Amino acid sequence: MVTKPTEPIFERLNDFLSRLTPGTAAKLAAGLELEKQRGSKGLPYDLIMSSLRPLLRRWDGRRPGTPTSIRMFCLPFEDLLVDTRDPSSRVRQIGRGSVAPVWRWLESELLPDTLPDITARLAEKMSGASGIAQAGSLTILHASCSSAILSALDEARKDRAMRRQIERELGGEAIVEDAAEIARALEVAPFLLSLRDMLPKRIDDFDEATVAAVAEIYEEARATAPESAIHVALLVLARLDEPCQILRLARKLAGFGNDAAVSRSGLGELGEIFIGELEEIAGTAHGRRAGQADLDQLLSMVMRFAHVSQAFIHEIDIRRCSEWGHRVLAARAKLSAAITEEMSRFEIELARALPLHQIGSYGKNGPRRPDVTAAPELARAEKVLACLRFLRGACPAAESIGAQAHCKTVGQQVEAYLAAYEDGLIEELRHAKGHDLAHARAFLDIAVRFRKTLGPASLADTLRRRGQVAVAQAS
Repeated sequence: MVTKPTEPIFERLNDFLSRLTPGTAAKLAAGLELEKQRGSKGLPYDLIMSSLRPLLRRWDGRRPGTPTSIRMFCLPFEDLLVDTRDPSSRVRQIGRGSVAPVWRWLESELLPDTLPDITARLAEKMSGASGIAQAGSLTILHASCSSAILSALDEARKDRAMRRQIERELGGEAIVEDAAEIARALEVAPFLLSLRDMLPKRIDDFDEATVAAVAEIYEEARATAPESAIHVALLVLARLDEPCQILRLARKLAGFGNDAAVSRSGLGELGEIFIGELEEIAGTAHGRRAGQADLDQLLSMVMRFAHVSQAFIHEIDIRRCSEWGHRVLAARAKLSAAITEEMSRFEIELARALPLHQIGSYGKNGPRRPDVTAAPELARAEKVLACLRFLRGACPAAESIGAQAHCKTVGQQVEAYLAAYEDGLIEELRHAKGHDLAHARAFLDIAVRFRKTLGPASLADTLRRRGQVAVAQAS
């Protein structure tokens, strides 16, 4: 456990390492691996590597130094490794921390006699043999490890005591699940390695030619190991700038562009990733109490929902009568209901932050003017600012979530209230004295902030100038 006095040192180290170029990071990582192999003590190896990994993922060149056996073991599933598991993600993940326990399990229990010989031959081939010989040694390593893990886990499914023993050896159920995922990826390792060589680390456009090439590799992998071939698509998914483009592969392999054909294909799991995310966003938003939600967080969820749903529909022909169509529409309706309920409070919050009071004895329908008898409540102003940020951000995406009518109505209500309040406040600034004038000027600052948040900025500037002129006239 790191004590508090040393925490700034680690923060500075992380900041320094994050500024390295990817090439420099690759050289540093190679040096660290070499020192670790030599048994060097005292270096915060794991901490340094966690800071270097984002840079290494951007490195397109070959990592310097002789690769270790465990690094070669990880090559096929390297794109699926995550430092911290995201419990909300529906994409298959392998915790980076699971690799070492699984490797030790192979060394001590599953392949104690054969693994040392395999790794020794691999090291020999990697130091100078031809590419074909290296590939052959890698294939033996991956196939042997995959077979050993799958056999052990298959036996454990029939024997609870053995399952519990494996969980104790590896360090928990999550690592056992990762071991299974590693084994399935290794089962199609040659195809994953071909993809690694063929694809860039970041794919900005999954074009038709690349889709066709990946589809060919996927078909070969499915012919070899049907249950593990999905890892071909998962490797591509991990490298896509726009994840929904992976559905282009599913569409091509299904032979049709509609969702029913894709959902029945072996790649239906890919569609479930995005539909599941839409359903989770909608469920989370629907479960929040109106008026209590973090609107900035809710806006982020709305924008994510709009982006995913638009990208999903762009890639796949979603039919209303299909299962996926029903689920997308249900999620959209749930999110729309949550947003509608939340936005129905915006005008009320605005009226609390910029209060009006009655003039004369005309009843509720009589004229009103800004109430500047008390100073504005800043907490209420901040709440309205969050409402306005949400309104401005969510309305452009309203069509994707089925809330365009309500966004338009609430926008008009807010605009009408602000316009009326601003005109009244200018009059107050012309005539108010003493504390009332100070309060009116404070309300003007808040109204200008509201206008700037809602946009356009020119209206905020105009309001500020109107206020300055009114105060000058009053003096």
